Formats: sequence, structure tokens, C-alpha cells
Amino acid sequence: MQFTETDFVYSSPDGLPLEALVYRPEVEDGASLPLVIDIHGGAWSSGHRKSGRRYDRALAAAGICVVAIDFRQGPDFKHPAAVVDIQSAIRWCKTTQVLKIVPASLGLVGSSSGGHLALYAALDPQPIETGTDSVAAVDYVIALWPVSNPIARYQYATARLHEDLQSPGRFTPDRLVAGHEAYFTGQPQMSEAAIQNILLSGRFTRLPPIFIVQPELDENVPVMMSQTLLGAWELAGGTATYKLYPGVAHGFAHADGEQTDQCVEDMIRFVRSQTGD
Repeated sequence: MQFTETDFVYSSPDGLPLEALVYRPEVEDGASLPLVIDIHGGAWSSGHRKSGRRYDRALAAAGICVVAIDFRQGPDFKHPAAVVDIQSAIRWCKTTQVLKIVPASLGLVGSSSGGHLALYAALDPQPIETGTDSVAAVDYVIALWPVSNPIARYQYATARLHEDLQSPGRFTPDRLVAGHEAYFTGQPQMSEAAIQNILLSGRFTRLPPIFIVQPELDENVPVMMSQTLLGAWELAGGTATYKLYPGVAHGFAHADGEQTDQCVEDMIRFVRSQTGD
């Protein structure tokens, strides 16, 4: 399916314009389509709305409207600024007329630290602005190699700072540690923001279905972290789908490859299953 790519400003907190890149399938105005908001990674302190273009374009070609957003990051902004922006984007997608579609379902797709932010926003552990807001609710989350436990990943990356790394271009613990420290005020806040801790303590408002994508060779987000996310989500009463992709590393779906093609197919299938297609 053909689609267009257009930038819009979806929010302006304190006068700062935040842009969304909309991948809109070419359908008649007013058509009903599934819609996903893409939340990029970058250790909460880098990256931009075009980071996920490889799978965003594939989703749009499959008839899914994608809204890829910029949001406030460290070091200029601290947690939960990014979550506030994500929830603003959800409200915008549900109420704006510029998309010219009716969302048949609305989900979040988040990669790496963006996966953490997507899960946090979906759970809404502490209504951030003016209390619980049903307009900010989502139907599902696709978590791509999510840093679901910031405190565990911070301690893991810190412990590996002085290793003689065999693949420094792929795993850079110094960059990861700096990203954590730029966005969070300290380790207590990282612990509070851990999805596993939110689930186990019952500090959540909503519990939508999730799909966890985990690369087998991921050093940035070890397999065990996503397995504990799966267990915690299910113990809390939620529905979680988990898939391990063999032979690939962190961020694999940003590049062409057999596993990327399979991952995109799985994402499309999951979205359609949540939409009722």
C-alpha cells in the first residue's frame, strides 16, 4: 500500500515544539485504520523520530498508520518528561483531525529505552498531570528489546565499564551509563521506574496486552531482563507474548535482514490481532 510521510507538531510543552512524523496509508479520508505511536530508543538521551523508519515504513505499507514522535530527553529534561509527552501524543492521535482517519486501535511501539517509556506510559503507574485520563489509554504495546528495568541495566552496564570488550562498536557501556545518568535523577528513580517493580507492587492503572521482541545476542538488554518482564507482566494478570529472535543483536530490526523481515511480519500480525482483523 502506498503511504505519505508528513511532519506535524503534536505538543508544545513550555513553548518547545515536539514533532511527529506521520506515515499515513493512502486511504479515503475518514477510513478506519490501526494506529501505532513509535517511540525511539537512545538511552533516554539521544535518537529522534526517524530512528525507526525501517519498520515504520513497513507497517505503513501494510495499512497501519504510524506516528513517530520526538519527545523531551536527557540531559535537558528528567523523568518523567518523556512519558508526559508520550501521553500527550496519545491524546493528540485520538482527538486531532489532521490524520483524517479513525483509529481502529491505538498501540505503542517502543525500542530499547523507548520500549521502557512505552510500557511506563501504558501502565500509567502514577497519573502524571491531572489524574487518570482514559483518553491516554492504549490498546497494546510492542516492546522491541526494551530496557524494562533501568536500575538493573544501569548496574549491569556500570559493572562492565572496565571490561576488554570484543565488540565495542555494538556494546558501549560508557554511553549507556551516561544516558541513564542524563535522564534519571539517580538510582532510586531508576528503581521506581522499573517496569518489573511497578508490576510487582501493583502501582499501575492499566495493563494492556504486550508483545516483547528479544534478540538472542543482545548485550544492551540481556535476555534475562525481558524474561523477568514477561514473568512480572503475567503474574500481575496481564497478557504477554514473547519471542526470541536467534542470531541477532540489539536493534537488529533497524537494518535489512531475514530476522528483521520476520519481526516486521510478527509486529503486523500482533497489531491486526489486537484490532480484530
